[in-house]
Amino acid sequence: MTEKLILQKLEGMETKMDKMESAISLLAVQSERLNNVSNQVENLWKKHDEISGPTGLVNELKNFQAGCPRDYIKQTLDRQWVVIGLLASIVSGAVLKAFGAI
Repeated sequence: MTEKLILQKLEGMETKMDKMESAISLLAVQSERLNNVSNQVENLWKKHDEISGPTGLVNELKNFQAGCPRDYIKQTLDRQWVVIGLLASIVSGAVLKAFGAI
């Protein structure tokens, strides 16, 4: 009788060990996934720091934008619209004169 009881307890312990083994393997997989995610986040922060750092692309764009001759370009575009308006009125007058409206 004691052998039967011991065998039952051993089988119960074996079942528990199997459950513990599967739980430990699941923990190992999850730990590996967490490590991968942590590495990916760290790499993303490194890339962010490279872009927005003192020698990064964002500062280069700011410097380029600061060097843009915005007022000169606006002034030139305003002059071009004036010339386009004058040319449009001249062409309209020529068309009206050609068709005898004037």
